Amino acid sequence: MSSRTSGGRIAAVVVAVTASVFVAGCGGGGSGDAASGQTLKVSLTDAGCTPAKLTATSGTVTFDVSNSGTGKVTEFEVKSADGIILGERENVVEGISGSFTLDLKPGRYTLSCPNGDTDDNGVLVVTGKAATAQVNAAAPLLQKATAGYRAYVVAQTAKLVAGTEQFVAALKAGDLQGAKDRFGPTRLDYEAIEPVAESFGNLDPEIDARVNDVEDPAVWTGFHRIEQILWVKGTTDGTAALADKLLTDVKTLERRAKTLTFQPAQLANGAVELLNEVAGSKITGEEDRYSHTDLSDFQGNLDGARVAFELLRPALVKRDEGTLARTIAARFATVQKGLDRYKRATPLGFATYDELTPADRRAFAQQIDALAEPLATVAAKVTG
Repeated sequence: MSSRTSGGRIAAVVVAVTASVFVAGCGGGGSGDAASGQTLKVSLTDAGCTPAKLTATSGTVTFDVSNSGTGKVTEFEVKSADGIILGERENVVEGISGSFTLDLKPGRYTLSCPNGDTDDNGVLVVTGKAATAQVNAAAPLLQKATAGYRAYVVAQTAKLVAGTEQFVAALKAGDLQGAKDRFGPTRLDYEAIEPVAESFGNLDPEIDARVNDVEDPAVWTGFHRIEQILWVKGTTDGTAALADKLLTDVKTLERRAKTLTFQPAQLANGAVELLNEVAGSKITGEEDRYSHTDLSDFQGNLDGARVAFELLRPALVKRDEGTLARTIAARFATVQKGLDRYKRATPLGFATYDELTPADRRAFAQQIDALAEPLATVAAKVTG
């Protein structure tokens, strides 16, 4: 879960965008060439996004995001005309930069830097004609990858609904231990597809906000509000209305997820952001601060990232990137091996996070970073 107070983070999702690979020349405000696509540079300031207006030509666009020294704004998003987050880079603090790649059709897009003077700070105008798919041997494999990811999301949201129904049933029955036992496993299903929820504006905060993510704790809802009651107060009392809302929101996610289509680059971007979320914030233990069920979340993030990568892997190999694919696969295995050290025969399936030493946490963060580095190159490989 991002630290922002409204809206969602990364989107592995885009509506009404083809799954084909586009290549385009330079657009205004960017750099690049016809072979490599365009690069647009964005700086984060206290006010928000700078520049406030960008232009590009339809096709492959990479956004390079840097921080000009602000501690107020650390996140950049590109939204479609209907408010869906198409791509995002978060945790961009001073001295840290980041990037993501999208395939964009002609039209107007919103540039958003949450916590600036206004969330939606600027506009991107994409000109030119709608691109046609470049003929290449990997195109069918990329189409198969995006279709496969959509099927995964549909199946995973159905699993999430079923788990949430069991969690809610325990809450309403006053079964404190049963509710605690269901909390982590249910959230694992959510964490695997969190980028999808985060593309729908306020839906992710309604489901997954922490207390410091909301301006008014009195209206705080979702998993972590219930977590606080279960572990801090040691009761299920006061959770009934929260449980009803959580189940409603999760079912909304399931329904809306069925309407989505995906870009190859966004599968890759989403996989990286799932890992960055672990290494950038969850590694501190702040996510599940009452229950200490963080390792279950880590497994969900890793599962979701690995599914996206494995779906793209055949296209990488087809494009003579077999060495890169093998490197990434090996590092996924290393991270999983490290996580497996903490598996336990409990309902959660893992040790609680407070059992890990600072050295354990550092080692895990290093493994995640080593995986995220080559994985971050995949979006450009599948779109360039």
